[in-house]
Amino acid sequence: MAQKDLQRRKKKRWFTILSTSYFNNTEIGQTTVAESSSLIGKNVCISLMNLTQDIKAQNTKITFKIKEVKDEKALTELVKYEIVPSSLKRMVHKDKEKIDDSFKLKTKDNIDIKIKPFLVTKSSTKRSVLTSLRKKTIELLTNSIKNTTYEGVLENIIRFKIQSTLRKELTKVYPLSHFHIRKLEKLSS
Repeated sequence: MAQKDLQRRKKKRWFTILSTSYFNNTEIGQTTVAESSSLIGKNVCISLMNLTQDIKAQNTKITFKIKEVKDEKALTELVKYEIVPSSLKRMVHKDKEKIDDSFKLKTKDNIDIKIKPFLVTKSSTKRSVLTSLRKKTIELLTNSIKNTTYEGVLENIIRFKIQSTLRKELTKVYPLSHFHIRKLEKLSS
């Protein structure tokens, strides 16, 4: 019986998992599978620090989804950008207000994304100020993302361009100590 099971099993092969072209198709991992078709749709998480060699990005996780396999190389697409919750907890202190929000937007190339901004004020404030900060964040993000492609949005978030411009605009409403995109997730392919 055991010999028949061994004969039915296929030999597993090694496949290299490559990142997107934005990260110069660098190798992000290896895996073994019997059939290459079983790799398609799998997710791979990696720290942004490992891709950019920037120590400041160690609290950011990037998730890639394998979309196709060619010549024992798995090609991926970027589907999620996320800041580790432990680093967000270190930003919030006594007498500071935290604003979390979550909403869906559509990029210029009609890709639905879910985006979650994270704001921390410099001091305790009134609820009306927090509401105006939240509304202004939604307005600015909507204007920024609807005029940019999905790849452009990801590039701007990874390079911290969107966060810095929004923080400058929101500081006019009330001084902020932190503004981050806590999570960005692709909803449709």
